Formats: sequence, C-alpha cells, structure tokens
Amino acid sequence: MNFRNARARQPEIVRSIQKDDRYTKELAGDISDLLRLAGRRNWIKYNQLCQLIAEISYHGFASLNNLQTLGEEYTGIIQIDSQYRNIPSKLLQLAAIILEFGGEALYLKTLQILEKCIKDNDEIVPEAKNKLIAIVQAMSSSPAFIKALHKSWFYLRCNKYQLSKRITGINYVLIRHWLQPHFSLYGYKILGIITFVQVSLSLASILYDIWGQHKRKQLQSLHISKGSLQNEKVIEEKDDLSRPKCTLCLEPRINTTLTPCGHLFCWNCLLDWLDERDQCPLCREYLKKSNLIQLRNL
Repeated sequence: MNFRNARARQPEIVRSIQKDDRYTKELAGDISDLLRLAGRRNWIKYNQLCQLIAEISYHGFASLNNLQTLGEEYTGIIQIDSQYRNIPSKLLQLAAIILEFGGEALYLKTLQILEKCIKDNDEIVPEAKNKLIAIVQAMSSSPAFIKALHKSWFYLRCNKYQLSKRITGINYVLIRHWLQPHFSLYGYKILGIITFVQVSLSLASILYDIWGQHKRKQLQSLHISKGSLQNEKVIEEKDDLSRPKCTLCLEPRINTTLTPCGHLFCWNCLLDWLDERDQCPLCREYLKKSNLIQLRNL
C-alpha cells in the first residue's frame, strides 16, 4: 500500500518535534540532577552531554521497540520509508538519530582534525596551506546556514523538517489522515520566505565583512610597501572604527561568534548572556553553548 496521499503536513511535524523536544529537555534535566551526585567537578565537565544522552536515549528507545515517540503519538504521525510503503528499518532510524543529534559535532570534529593535518604538513606550500585552512574554517560555519536553508525549504514545500530525515529518506505520514481538518498553509510559506531572506542577509553580511577585511589588508600592505608609517596608523584607526560592532557590548566584535539562527556577537559577551538565559539575544530562539560557532579571521 502506498501512503503518499497521507503525508504529514507542516503543523503535525512541527508540533511533534516541539513535543519531543520538551520531553528530552525534561529528561536531560533529570540526568543532570543525577550527575550532580558525582561531584561538582564531574557535573561541570560532563553536564553538556546530558542533552545529547537524553535525545539519543529517548528516540533510540522508541526506534528499537518500534514505538512512536510521545510527540508522534500526540500528533498522530508515524515514520515511513522513502517509498511510502513500509516502516523504516531500525538501523535506518538509528542512523537518522545519530545524524540528527551527533552529526554536526562529528562534522566539526572532522574539520578540526583536517585543519590540524594541513597545518602539520610541511610539504604544502605556505600560500596553498593558508587557502586550504581558510576553506576548512569557512566549512566549519556552514552547518548553521545549511540547517536554516533546509528549514526554509520545509516551510515552503511541506517535506522534511530535519536534515537527517532528508539524508536517510525517512518521511512522516498521518495515521488517520481522512480525519484531519483542511486549512490554509500559506502562513508556513510566508515563514519559509522570511527565513530564507534572513539567512541570505546574514550570509551577505558575513561575506561583506570578509571582503572588507581583505580590501583593508591589501591597503595596509600597499602602505607598508611604501614605508608610510603615518598612513599605516591612520588605516588602523579607520579599521577599528569600521569593524562590525557587537549588539551586546556595542564595541567592535572580538572573536566573532555565530549562532545557529544567524546572528553575530563577541564570544565572551554571548557566553555571559547564555549564563543567564538560554536564548538568542536578538530573536529569542532557544540556544545552547554547544551550538555556538567561533568564526576565524573576522
């Protein structure tokens, strides 16, 4: 039997994920409380892993036992394979769970190892080495933009909300699709357009900053080659004034840090903010320290 006509829509998928996210946060809090029994030092060292353990345990238990998650049961949806015919295999579901909650960390760790190998390789020409390192560092900031663009595509096309589901081909279908009310989904399409525009503007801003920094370096090199020390000082002063400012401290950004929602702050300013509340200072989206990306050469 083909279930293509019973595909879940944006409202059911979003509500299901939000419900599961609520339960995993509660489970992570319970695990964190248990970890306190091991001592304050161990709690500080391993507390960031509580959320990951909670997410893998919660979704893994449901997959291994062929059960719906509480969120899927709440909205009446189930997972199905890419052909809309059968329940996905346990191996495929576990692969989707690992990709969803650990894929980004594995990706960034791989890039760190690759960057270290490039730096330690003396056979690579210095100019080529610098370019390769710049490419790797740019790739390390790509997950946030890829996920945001993918979310925009979901709002527009009613497809897969999670990138892991797209990679593994897992879909969602409604159990009793004939009982679901029919209503307009144009609000989600508008949200998809807004999300796409926001990501595009954030990316354009970063590219503009990189281009400006490159032009300033070229100008500095030109003045240095002419031996004009006085002009070099003027350029440095202009550089400080033209540097993008952090919206938290209102000073030029130091150790520019990117949030998954596409906003830029000083590294220390953002960490101090997250010590008080777990949301982005600008858009109030849920945010945790492990999701921050420190940009290099910005």
